[in-house]
Amino acid sequence: MVTHRIEFINMSKITVIIGPTAIGKSELAITLARKQNAEIISADAFQVYKGMDIGTAKVSKPILEEIPHHLIDILDPNDSYNVVDFVHRTSKIVDELRSKNTPIIMCGGTGMYLHAFLYKYQFPNETSTNSDIKTKLQERYKNEGIEIMYKELTDINPELKDTIHINNHKRVLRNLEILIENGQKPTDLKKQSKTIRDDVEIIGLTAERDLIYERINQRVITMIDQGLIEEVRSLIEKYPKDSYAFQALGYKETIAALNGGYDEKEMIELIQRKTRNFAKRQLTWFKRLNNVKWRNII
Repeated sequence: MVTHRIEFINMSKITVIIGPTAIGKSELAITLARKQNAEIISADAFQVYKGMDIGTAKVSKPILEEIPHHLIDILDPNDSYNVVDFVHRTSKIVDELRSKNTPIIMCGGTGMYLHAFLYKYQFPNETSTNSDIKTKLQERYKNEGIEIMYKELTDINPELKDTIHINNHKRVLRNLEILIENGQKPTDLKKQSKTIRDDVEIIGLTAERDLIYERINQRVITMIDQGLIEEVRSLIEKYPKDSYAFQALGYKETIAALNGGYDEKEMIELIQRKTRNFAKRQLTWFKRLNNVKWRNII
């Protein structure tokens, strides 16, 4: 339960709910949406994928039917999705909801996505414009493989390691193309506001670290009880094991366990430990933001 009084939240602005994993962001978003007839935009890198329900802690189907959610269950696990997609899609959704005077809530734990939205990132054109460069890069990809090209890109522009996975071949090639076309690192071409946008109200949920870790450990156990292993087994029967979506926390470790890498107990402990480390990084990331109304949970 969240200790602050939610009736004082200014719903004329976009309410952005941040905080570490398992802190209760979705629960607060649902409560606010019910009170204000709001719609929710997911700022999660993996809830966009169909079939990845348990491991990404999606809200239940009845909740999705009751309260409109955006950027959930829109892609297959072998489709690519990144911060550029998130910013472009979110911009369209916000415009549409504002045209109907619908209150908007954004909720999620992917720090890069939230930062990009809050600081109005503008990215270089992701659509290829130089066919000669594109053709040469495609030939290199066939002859050399993606590993060499990814290393080449990230050696020059290390910041891209945070936003582009090696399995996202399309974006690796496109960013190499941007690099060649412009003679500049792609991240140097990215534009952003120096201050947080003024049409948001940011609510941050936090707690003592021991409580956060306790909630994370229990959430992982609950996911196993709900059928995470069966969910992952079903997914890898339908999609390639190297699909980008399977890099998600909990899925990667479960796939490794199914391949004989370790037993279930070791898998659970590994997911718990990695999730705790992820929560620590989330808090570090979110603490950089200004104008956050932090609230402790009980």
